[in-house]
Amino acid sequence: MRVVSQALHRRRLRPGDRLVERELSEAAGASRLAVRNALLRLAQAGLVDLHRNKGASVIECSPDLAHQIMTARIVNERAALTSLAGRLDDAGRSRLEAILRAESAAYDDGRREEASHRAREFHIAFTELAGNAMIARFVRELIDCQPLLAGRSAHVPVLSGVPAHTKTLAALLRGDGEGAAEINTALLTEIEKTLTSAGGPQD
Repeated sequence: MRVVSQALHRRRLRPGDRLVERELSEAAGASRLAVRNALLRLAQAGLVDLHRNKGASVIECSPDLAHQIMTARIVNERAALTSLAGRLDDAGRSRLEAILRAESAAYDDGRREEASHRAREFHIAFTELAGNAMIARFVRELIDCQPLLAGRSAHVPVLSGVPAHTKTLAALLRGDGEGAAEINTALLTEIEKTLTSAGGPQD
């Protein structure tokens, strides 16, 4: 699924847009078989329509689907943050701080795609640092789904996650896992609103 997501993050898609295996394969630098398998998984998740002899197409984003994905993220990221609090070592702190600096610089410079990429990277990083491989993989897959939910408008400004990410990291460093989780939940809830209104950012 990630090979498709890497291609989708580079462009905006609208409901009904076709997902051409050859184009996705070239954009992601992956084999046609890998792309085909990824599309099958996206179809199983209810994010893509597959039609015999017609290929795949982007579905209409329903508020219910966006809510399910964001709720799953909230639950799993809360588990990761509460587990990580008080256990974040110097290497982990440096990793998160580097991502945050890159995200902030990209946002300040107006580099929309780079800012979104770094924001996603921040969430993936703290789930990986928490040490639960299953949660980390699930969160990564949920994040990879979001380009298909956010493709209805190319003109919505990116919602900056920098303030929330800065507060989340500060809470982790002082051992406040619940505080970090509450900050993260508020951010993801706000992102869900943009997904169900105009097809906004992909943090």
